[in-house]
Amino acid sequence: MIASKGLQLMRNFSTTAVRNSHAYGGPGSNLPFDVNSKYKFTALLAVFFSTGFGLPFLMVRFVRHRSL
Repeated sequence: MIASKGLQLMRNFSTTAVRNSHAYGGPGSNLPFDVNSKYKFTALLAVFFSTGFGLPFLMVRFVRHRSL
């Protein structure tokens, strides 16, 4: 009896948590950037990855140039 009450409470909580959280707003709704404009998304993605990839090379260049 206690186990069935516990299961019922868990089931009730999980359904209300999903209902109150607005869980589904479509693909990409939980991302911090807009994925609807493919050109803007491509540009931001290229800038993001190029800075992450190029930063170590720029740091090495800066350190080598500074020591000369």
